[in-house]
Amino acid sequence: MIKIQQLSYKLAFILVLGILNFSHAQKKVIGYVPNWIDLNAFSNSIQYSKLTHINIAFENPDANGYLSFQSANNTLIQRAHSNNVKVFVSIGGGAISEGGAIRDNFFNQMSAGNRASFVQKLTNYVISHNFDGIDVDLEGPAINGDYGSFIIDLANSMHANNKQITAALSQGYGGANVPSYTFSYFDWINIMAYDATGPWNPNNPGQHSPYSMAVDQLNYWTGRGLPSSKAIIGVPFYGYGFGSSANQGISYADIVNTYPGAENVDQVANTIYYNGIPTIKQKTTFAVQNAGGVMIWQLAQDAVGSKSLLTAIDQVINGGQPQNGVATVYKHCNYDGYAVSLPVGNYTLSQLQARGVLDNDVSSVKVQSGYEIVLYANDNFTGTAVTITSNDACLVDNNFNDATTSIRVRTATNSSSVFVQAENYSNMSGIQTEPTTDSGGGLNVGYADTGDWMAYNSITFPTSGAYLIEYRVASAVNGAMLSADLNAGSIQLGNVPVPNTGGWQNWQTVSHTVNVNAGTYNFGIYIQSSGVNLNWFRITKVSNAARTVALEEEQKETTPIDFNFYPNPVENGLNFSSPMKGVKVTVYTLSGLPVITTETVENYLDVSGLASGIYVIVFDTSETKIIKKFIKK
Repeated sequence: MIKIQQLSYKLAFILVLGILNFSHAQKKVIGYVPNWIDLNAFSNSIQYSKLTHINIAFENPDANGYLSFQSANNTLIQRAHSNNVKVFVSIGGGAISEGGAIRDNFFNQMSAGNRASFVQKLTNYVISHNFDGIDVDLEGPAINGDYGSFIIDLANSMHANNKQITAALSQGYGGANVPSYTFSYFDWINIMAYDATGPWNPNNPGQHSPYSMAVDQLNYWTGRGLPSSKAIIGVPFYGYGFGSSANQGISYADIVNTYPGAENVDQVANTIYYNGIPTIKQKTTFAVQNAGGVMIWQLAQDAVGSKSLLTAIDQVINGGQPQNGVATVYKHCNYDGYAVSLPVGNYTLSQLQARGVLDNDVSSVKVQSGYEIVLYANDNFTGTAVTITSNDACLVDNNFNDATTSIRVRTATNSSSVFVQAENYSNMSGIQTEPTTDSGGGLNVGYADTGDWMAYNSITFPTSGAYLIEYRVASAVNGAMLSADLNAGSIQLGNVPVPNTGGWQNWQTVSHTVNVNAGTYNFGIYIQSSGVNLNWFRITKVSNAARTVALEEEQKETTPIDFNFYPNPVENGLNFSSPMKGVKVTVYTLSGLPVITTETVENYLDVSGLASGIYVIVFDTSETKIIKKFIKK
């Protein structure tokens, strides 16, 4: 955004006498969006719920003082406003500040003879295009003797029309030329605490935006009289290359997509320097405690998913929780793209569109504990529906991706079953995710070795008693095993052998029945022995009838070693490996409801009329009782 060619540091020591009391809601998160990208497309991918303001950069005057306007700006303005995010137009920019025809246009229009007309043109521009304010990004040599008078007149005009005015400034690139009397006219100042070095200074490789620079810049501006509440700390979503990567400005997204683990550090070897997640969080904490918020140059350079720097900022300011409401819908899988937070209520298509949610455009959702979101395929809460009670990173698994037209958000109804995608862990150690070929697609957890684990927070067991826990697994080795526990191992739920399924994408369901006291726990899955891929798990309350079957399975099963049935999973009918004529057969749902009661006449049972799911089958002979489970496709 700027090129600071000379910058001296004085290391400041800030004595923090305690954690300050502050209101997160008052902290600004301002993201610049360059107008040379495809704004129509990019407006669909912005995480609006994590921003308070967007600055569209840059629009600049022609020789007569008129600014151009791109029609794509309207898309971004409308989408942002529907998500309660304000939008400013930013004028100037680092490149034009250095010289050329556009800077000459500014100098001419800011002069005493043209200033009033120029201010009126800028005011009309902001009002007519529904901007919330204007950001003046004149830097370095563009801050001339007319700057102060221009700011005063422009601020008076903006404020008279209920609009705001801000500036983007840096200590080391023209900051000393900014009159301190202008501070009272700005609503806030975006402090550009980056670009300490770069490709223009190849003999000075290193970090261009260290933490100390944020501290120094804040001290400089507040030391000159700027109220700390008006100081917004700027952070970079890009890095610079030196040596073998010389003369490159590199987006953070490109860095972390090229170098695994780069999101957790601030440099790649001695060639690329940037800010990773830890430094961004450290700066955000500093800004929250000592300033008015955070500014970003620029949003299009961010990574997606868990590597997102904007998400890291939001985790500090808002604890990673939606700013409003109890459920959040996202345009893309893995909580990417636009994010719209919804309070409890009913939302028709027109109401969703007013909030920025498009028809058939939701791919992932987050739901706070104790609530559920119901997605409907048609408007006015009709058609096929799916109810979601916990975070779901990709609705492909529910066969409901890009299929939502109306939504209900409500307090969760009592449910005896919790279904969780394995990749939706809260914490983990050692595992990775990969695309799955299992039914529903999406991702599975893989590369799980002995000692690896996943934790899933806030899993509720509504009543005390027996629960069936099913795991969708695949393995290409013998002897694999997983176990389940609650609250970091304080309550052990037992081991589950994982069979060799014949391949890492050949999926089977294994299960065990456990007893749990009612409550909300952090549910853990631990790899006892290497070689487990996991796609999902499901926890289902076992009714008394089903529990009777489960107890019989545990205590009385005397299955002949030569008995089996196939196929499993089954689509139409089960074949028995041993003669079963005249045997009473009962098929139960997992809730204990008998759905088939018959006496066999041949070594075959027709189950084509059953709904898809898991069932318990009981063969009651005169000599023994054989109890098995099967999956109906």
